[in-house]
Amino acid sequence: MTSPISTSSYSLGNARGLSEVTTSASTALAQNPGLKNIEAQLSRDGARLSGIGKLALALDAFRTSAHKLTGDRLDAAASASGKAVTARLLDAAAVAGSHTVEVTQLAQGQQLTSKPLADKSAPLGSGSATLIKVDTGTGPGARSTTVRIEAGNNTLDGIAKAMRDAGLDAKVVQDGKGYALSLTGATGAANSLRVSVAGDAALQGLLSYGPGTQGGLTQQAAARDAQLSVDGKALTSSTNKLDAAIPGVSLTLSDTGKSEVKVARAPSAIAGNVKELVGAFNSLTNKLAGLKTGDAANDAMLGRISAQLGNVLEASSRRALAEVGITRSNGALVLDEAKLNAAIAADPEKLADLLGKSGNGLAAQFSARVTQQLASGGFVADQAAVVQKQVDKLSAQKTQMAQVLSRQSSLMAQQYAMAGTGGSALFGLSGDNRPSSLFDIMG
Repeated sequence: MTSPISTSSYSLGNARGLSEVTTSASTALAQNPGLKNIEAQLSRDGARLSGIGKLALALDAFRTSAHKLTGDRLDAAASASGKAVTARLLDAAAVAGSHTVEVTQLAQGQQLTSKPLADKSAPLGSGSATLIKVDTGTGPGARSTTVRIEAGNNTLDGIAKAMRDAGLDAKVVQDGKGYALSLTGATGAANSLRVSVAGDAALQGLLSYGPGTQGGLTQQAAARDAQLSVDGKALTSSTNKLDAAIPGVSLTLSDTGKSEVKVARAPSAIAGNVKELVGAFNSLTNKLAGLKTGDAANDAMLGRISAQLGNVLEASSRRALAEVGITRSNGALVLDEAKLNAAIAADPEKLADLLGKSGNGLAAQFSARVTQQLASGGFVADQAAVVQKQVDKLSAQKTQMAQVLSRQSSLMAQQYAMAGTGGSALFGLSGDNRPSSLFDIMG
């Protein structure tokens, strides 16, 4: 007599089969060739967009360097007396004049330290997986960074390295009492730190910090803004670098006290400004080379930009540039400082016209060409728009395909559940005694 199959055994087997079908359907969804192809294209275009973004930043930095030397600014210089600030020319908005800057407080970041330990390399706690979350600031400017600690990096040195790898300013410091973890936030009063720890109790006790938290970190320095006055006008800044306090001049605060900042025209400034322009061009050339990825479209774009910059040099008088010490070799500019100094001594105004004259000078032409490429209708801007449009199209296709495949996998699971013992034509046994499925459709 055939033994009856119990209802419980059948239910268990059916549930197990349903789970396997659901898992297989999900796997088929993830491995669908069409979906994988779209994801590959999205990855490619995402890399292209990233490359265009880096290119735009590099071009903008070069344009800034070139633009500040246009007009009659090639022989302009910014200087500062005393030790409170240093000053440098930022752009063509700078005008000759003198400004009084008094610094009463420097900006600083909050600094937290742990209690001292005897060994910076000794494992801390059990080694169980632990997440350290560091929150900075509040409101729209708030940021959060999470660091994972586990066996292998659960030492002071390991924790500090993991934090640095995550972009945090962390290090191990030593004093007479032992080794401690030091964590410093971004400068500015709004950038206070909060540290929460989930996982190992030992790390929670050592590293937690925040309002109402009894943690192991203690504050050594508070977050604060810089405070200063420029020509009697009070200013605050979250950083020690200010680019808008004096038009066309960048200030770096280095100490409390008073300094006189002067913007003046002087032939002696020409050499430094020419060096900066040559250095900025060569830096851009190196960045363009570094952005090459082997992707044909990306590298063609970089080649076109390099050619555009080369055209600016070709349009200038090679002989005139060579006479003031500027030549080109292997794509880079080469500066002969002896020839440059001789040209400055002989006729500084002629040199200023050659390099800085509005519209026709080399710096002005560089600035105009880069602006043209970055503006709407320019090559870089148009390329970014084309790639972004393709990304949007692919993203929509991916969403649509994923929805279709998800519905198919859900239908398979539902049909399997309704098939009972296998009487369904969909999930019955095939000729080789294996269950048939919709996977061929999904593949």
